[in-house]
Amino acid sequence: MYYSRAQSIEKGVVVKARLLLVLALGALLVTVPAAALGSAKHAAGNSKSFPDSIGEDPNAPDITSVDVSNDDAGNITFKVNISNRPTFTQDMLLLIYLNTDEKTTTGDPQTYGSDYIIQLIPGGSELFQWNGTDFVAAPSQTSLTFAYGTTGATIHISASDLGRTHGFGFAVEVVSGITFDAQGNPDLTNSHADIAPDAGHGMYTYDVLTKLTLKQTAFTTAPSPARAGKRFSASLAATESDTSGPVAKATISCSAAVSGKRLPATHSLANGIASCYWKLPKSAKGKTMRGTITIVVQGTKLAKRFAVRVR
Repeated sequence: MYYSRAQSIEKGVVVKARLLLVLALGALLVTVPAAALGSAKHAAGNSKSFPDSIGEDPNAPDITSVDVSNDDAGNITFKVNISNRPTFTQDMLLLIYLNTDEKTTTGDPQTYGSDYIIQLIPGGSELFQWNGTDFVAAPSQTSLTFAYGTTGATIHISASDLGRTHGFGFAVEVVSGITFDAQGNPDLTNSHADIAPDAGHGMYTYDVLTKLTLKQTAFTTAPSPARAGKRFSASLAATESDTSGPVAKATISCSAAVSGKRLPATHSLANGIASCYWKLPKSAKGKTMRGTITIVVQGTKLAKRFAVRVR
């Protein structure tokens, strides 16, 4: 990977452009074809369009607007509309600066506190993360894909690869006219760029609005069969949509009764598994225990009912 820095070629731009040019020798960087990307289901349930000034530099790529949307699972789509570059040519570079915690004091101070940068070059894309002193390849970026059509670039990335952000500031820069010397070093002498929003206007802001869902992945009871006078447990494993991982923090409710008499319970949550525990009375022998275990995360509820015969 080749990494270099250069002052932005747009006059008066406060943002420092970082040319994070990936030169993979012997490796082929493949983007998702436009047709395949278009078939992906990214519902634009929360969408917003951000206009940009046009015609600032007739020799530069001209960003007219940036459309941003996200679906209920937190999959974010950027559509960078570029009026005069129907093809993503080899001399071009597109950067999206992202302040994912919306604080200017925690990210790169020279790019409005950016915590991440999405880089597009012809043939490849990469996500970079601020480590306190510099931008390095982000450890998680499997959701990042892009396609380039006649009206500009479309980029998809999950909020989970952006620190599980719920809102961010962003700016987009598109550069053309980049050349390379014999050693592969970029030369910006004759480059031209457009940045949105315009220089001195900070960043656009966007809120990621998602609908949390919980999914049951397993349910078990123990022991089997249930024994009168002994301890009994019911365990419900679940994942949450905003992280695509196991439930980490939740309110657990446990209810159970034998012959209409409620039983006291304790509970625990570990590794995405909520467990309820009861002590079955000896009088429960031959009867049916009926119960419910409930997980609540940010107001979203997942409940599992059960009934077991006690021996």
